[in-house]
Amino acid sequence: MSVTLACQRYLQRHIEPGLPDCPGAANAWDNVVVIPAYRESAQLVDRLTSMPAGAGRALVILVLNSPDSDPDPLANNEVRNRLASMYPNDRGPLLRLGDRLDLYVHDLDMQSGSIPASQGVGLARKIGCDIAFQWICAGAIASRWICSTDADATLPRDYFDQLETVPNEAAAACYPFRHVAGNEEACDAATSLYELRLHHYALGLEYAGSPYAFHTLGSCLAVAFDAYAAVRGFPKRAGGEDFYLLNKLAKTGPVIRLAGECIELESRTSSRVPFGTGPAVARIRAARDPAQLTLFYDPACYEALRGVLAVAPALRGSGLADLPSLLIGAGVAPPLAQASFRSLQAMGLAAAVDHCRRQGRSPGQFMRQFHQWFDGFRTLKFIHAIRDAGWPSCSLAGLGRLQPTLWPTNNGGDSARLCAAAARHWGWCP
Repeated sequence: MSVTLACQRYLQRHIEPGLPDCPGAANAWDNVVVIPAYRESAQLVDRLTSMPAGAGRALVILVLNSPDSDPDPLANNEVRNRLASMYPNDRGPLLRLGDRLDLYVHDLDMQSGSIPASQGVGLARKIGCDIAFQWICAGAIASRWICSTDADATLPRDYFDQLETVPNEAAAACYPFRHVAGNEEACDAATSLYELRLHHYALGLEYAGSPYAFHTLGSCLAVAFDAYAAVRGFPKRAGGEDFYLLNKLAKTGPVIRLAGECIELESRTSSRVPFGTGPAVARIRAARDPAQLTLFYDPACYEALRGVLAVAPALRGSGLADLPSLLIGAGVAPPLAQASFRSLQAMGLAAAVDHCRRQGRSPGQFMRQFHQWFDGFRTLKFIHAIRDAGWPSCSLAGLGRLQPTLWPTNNGGDSARLCAAAARHWGWCP
């Protein structure tokens, strides 16, 4: 594997300290996947033993961790005890899970203690991915992909095979996923509604023509190792680390939406992170009537975004005062066009366009600079501004009365049926 200057700099300046030396020989593994684990049950180990290895030999890097806000030193003992019972004569960190599957256990609790709660799962992911990155650079792992998933994920048979179709210039790939029933009906229903919210947002960005129209789940992600180095690895955050990583990666190369069998994520509530799937599901579940929760952005937000992206090339030669009329000409209703103009002004559009004009002398260069500024984070900020300007979020039932209709089905239906329609739209297999 060719190690670029960016990779060398990452190894020298940004990789986490105290990582283990590579225990494998050259080309010891074909693929690698990183899993952070905190307060997981022994069932995690059983799930690991059935993971797919792909066409060659695969390595699972399991990062046991706990935040310093948890005083329990035995938080990860269920996993440790199950591994000890399975491998009574082998206490080393590298274990044989199957004929073509190995497990490397990086026990942060035992080696360096708990991690800062403010850095949480982001730091745990970064440490695991840094280990994978270092071993790829050392030649022990043949793949250019660092895969990331979670302890509640069941990976499909073609998990590693799906990456074979991704073009070399891609920076990252997002796997198909679906949530599967857990042990509680109310939690399952809340999770289905939350998944539908994720799909609606991705469909809205896709409708608008945004280059950031992909799901941002750390459990469903693969990152090219050289792109990983270019963006300095996973952000060390207690939540949202997947969103911010993908936001940076999309500026270095395409983020590909994979098609094929889905990663199955267990439906469950969780307090492991301050925000994300677990806490969101818990809030939905706790509502008196979850179906009435205003979880979905008004489709007008995406109509506004579509208009902005359609007229953005014209800003290269037009004054900002022309933006409302440009938006109206693109089919955006006048009140929405004015709200879009005010929102973009507040976000600093004037300075951004000046920068894009200086750095982007051709139309293509101008738009590349524009999308560097109007990235996934500012896209979300813009949608929030339109929401707050008079197009409030709505419930699933309320969404059916608004335009444009973003669901890839004319039949409507409950959240499970709409989730299935979105999956078919993207070529995902159940």
